[in-house]
Amino acid sequence: ARGPGGSAPPPVVIIVPPRPLPPGNAAATQILPGRGLDGRFYTANTDITGDRAFWQMKIALNVAAIGCRGLEEATLVSAYNAIIKNHGKAIKATEKSVITQLGKENKTNGIKERDKLSTQLFNYFAQPPAQRDFCARANEVAQLVSTTPAKDVVVQAPGHLSRLDQPFLDFYEAYARYQVEAAAWDAKYAPPPPIMSAPAPLYVPPATPTVYGPAAPTTTPSPTPAG
Repeated sequence: ARGPGGSAPPPVVIIVPPRPLPPGNAAATQILPGRGLDGRFYTANTDITGDRAFWQMKIALNVAAIGCRGLEEATLVSAYNAIIKNHGKAIKATEKSVITQLGKENKTNGIKERDKLSTQLFNYFAQPPAQRDFCARANEVAQLVSTTPAKDVVVQAPGHLSRLDQPFLDFYEAYARYQVEAAAWDAKYAPPPPIMSAPAPLYVPPATPTVYGPAAPTTTPSPTPAG
């Protein structure tokens, strides 16, 4: 068909939108934690209470004081130092409690398990894709904890720990949405993978058997009669 005046119709242009990218410059191979019965992602900080909540909160603030280098750096480091000074007894007591708890669970003295859990928590709170929001949240929590009376600091720790964990939960949710959007993009725009078929086997004709004819008759010379 031709357009007005007999000219050829304009070509159809298909505009392909860019493929969705992982949030926070995360890796495309990011592994997400499992979800709980309530549909929320389950992390090492989910439903943690008591002394352990304070201990894990302190680790989170330690990671923030070491790694956060935004506008909040000065106030965050100052507040963290005040926590170390004002709540030294709670820090020692809760860590001892955690070691004892881990020791009972594993039938050990708990030191090795404490160190292993500490490393896991440090790595968790240092995840780059969530750092910007985590640092801002850590600054807020550190200000609150540094001025909390000693008698209340452990009681309030579970709430503070949940707040510190929220940036990572938000990142996981964003990543889960990215996975759905990327899969939809692939289904609509990505070319199907080539169909790989096995090459046809090379035909090798069977060897032609050698046919042997009957043997030539053998003539036995007659004996020569005596003269």
